[in-house]
Amino acid sequence: MKKNNGFTLLELLLVILLLVITFGVIGFTFVNNLTGIKSLDITINQEVSKLSLINQLSKQLFARFEYHGKPNYTNIILERNHLSFYTLYPAFFQGCVRAEYSFEKIDDNKVKVIYEEFPFRDGNLGMPGIKKQVLGIYPKLSLEVLKSDKWYENYKGTKVPTIFRLIIGNETYYITDRGKK
Repeated sequence: MKKNNGFTLLELLLVILLLVITFGVIGFTFVNNLTGIKSLDITINQEVSKLSLINQLSKQLFARFEYHGKPNYTNIILERNHLSFYTLYPAFFQGCVRAEYSFEKIDDNKVKVIYEEFPFRDGNLGMPGIKKQVLGIYPKLSLEVLKSDKWYENYKGTKVPTIFRLIIGNETYYITDRGKK
């Protein structure tokens, strides 16, 4: 009898099938990992953007500048879609600046926050600034102040309130003065 050293067609097909299954599982796992990484990256970027907004607002409101030279001089204006005040914690310029935050509604579930800054006290609260930056797009954002045990979306005054409530999506954050006067 003659001895054959080759493979049968059935053995070759079986090996090819096993390789296809192995590479299919590896490819599926790789694609799922890439999808998970992309989803995680989006979530991390959203959280960093949200924390950056909270941090910037906290620092600017704590470093506010209140002018008392004229009677009834307005130092802060808060409206449903806008926040305007003077601060000693600028993002672009040095010294006292007019900080302007615009909350532009994109649709029923999203709000774009735009920050603008003007480099000195000019008495024009509520007006556009010189430098402009989009801080992010957030779900259902609102900002309120506490006055006389009630929350208000609209406020105009000479004294900057000591407690703000920032609602982003389903989460609520409180920005407080921490006892500074």
